Amino acid sequence: MIIAFTSKTPPAAGERRRKTKVPVLLNEGPETIGIMSVVLGNGGSLDTAVRKVASSNLPESSRLFKPVVDDADTRVRPDIRSSVNSMLSSLPEDASSYAMAVRLMLSASDAKDTSERGRLMDEARGIALDGLRQTGKDYSSGLNAPCMAIFSIGIMIPMVLMSVLPMLGVSGLFGDTPVDGGMLSAITLVAIPAAVACLMVSIRSRNPFMNISRQPVTAADVIPFGVAIPVYLLLNGMGIAPYRSLCISLIIASIATLALLSRKAGTTKDLKTKASMLTEAIFDMGNYLLAGMPFDESFRTAVSARKGCSDIAERLDREMRLCRGECETAIRKTISPVSEKLAEAFVQIYRTSTQDIRESGRLALTLGRQIMDQESVRASIRSDLRGMTDTMSGTAAVFAPLVLGLSITILEPLSRLSEDVDVDGTALILSVYLTELSALISCTIAFLLGESGAMGIVRRFAVLLPASMAVFLATTALHL
Repeated sequence: MIIAFTSKTPPAAGERRRKTKVPVLLNEGPETIGIMSVVLGNGGSLDTAVRKVASSNLPESSRLFKPVVDDADTRVRPDIRSSVNSMLSSLPEDASSYAMAVRLMLSASDAKDTSERGRLMDEARGIALDGLRQTGKDYSSGLNAPCMAIFSIGIMIPMVLMSVLPMLGVSGLFGDTPVDGGMLSAITLVAIPAAVACLMVSIRSRNPFMNISRQPVTAADVIPFGVAIPVYLLLNGMGIAPYRSLCISLIIASIATLALLSRKAGTTKDLKTKASMLTEAIFDMGNYLLAGMPFDESFRTAVSARKGCSDIAERLDREMRLCRGECETAIRKTISPVSEKLAEAFVQIYRTSTQDIRESGRLALTLGRQIMDQESVRASIRSDLRGMTDTMSGTAAVFAPLVLGLSITILEPLSRLSEDVDVDGTALILSVYLTELSALISCTIAFLLGESGAMGIVRRFAVLLPASMAVFLATTALHL
């Protein structure tokens, strides 16, 4: 009897190239190297480091490393090192910095001398950060075309449709056939926003720095927007023009929504401040641990010294007393509401401190430097995008309503010459369109910065919309 054994074959290089999202992979590079550095720097093996990456919450890196572990376990490859090398060899050329950094970590795992291992790991971290910087530059440089398309489609086309075409119709360019106002309205309110939305989705899909927000908007948060309905009906019933009633009601509703969301926004800002302080506290903890201070005492001393973080130190003391030996669970429960990444860092420091206090101090210094380096690079990328986001905010809040409002002013004399020109109707359509544009620009700015949280989008919309309506009202008032 012949028994045939089938072995799992690794995916072809071309297949892996097609599936690999290089920008996302480069964005995950510093954290991937950080995970491997923690394991190798703490005396762990390469096998453990690779398995840590495979089981991490980094979507692209874990997807690449899981087959590496499977190939080693099923003996498709002789060992974990050859499996990693095979995976790295199949990556696209654009991911060369990621591959080089991981290869340096392979060399570090072989280094016998501690200083040589540290030098190789530092070099790998530097290469991974350089790859992240290059990803940010490539992303920001590729935004010019879609953003300019948003400006042209979102402003110039509505102005041409709602003001220039009616003027040409009055001049007799289209003969006796009047311009179809219903079709122009449909294009302005449906087709143009749909085109802008497609560009917005494209920007989001290309952003390798997208984060998932943990602060969604509830129905109660947007209830103040409903104030616009009774206010509009009241103002319209008083004889105020429909577009003016709409603008005023939206301004009132937006201000009410912004006031309601300001408390949540303050909470989000407070969490970011605490996360920054906890990152700094890791360095102090490292020094205290190197001096032989126990983990709980070093945490309390380092964190309590930061203004606004004393409650975190008190909460951890309380959780440690009640956890019945589940100290890692107590640390996650205390730190995760601020930052899950920092919670895992403190867990790793604690885990090492149970074996060697001074080694945990060196680990704390390494982790603190890694986190601060990554945040510094990402802050630089956000700074590079600031000009683009400010321009978009100015477009939605000032430039678009100013241009479209002036087009209404231009139509005023023509309305006296032709009954086909309805200034108030055109102004109402444009005010609705400006509301849609403010919503789309709010989403676009959030996606440019890598933010997917609904609360931030709604809050930005509540800021842009009243400014846009106020400028439109002031500009259209010129024809009176």
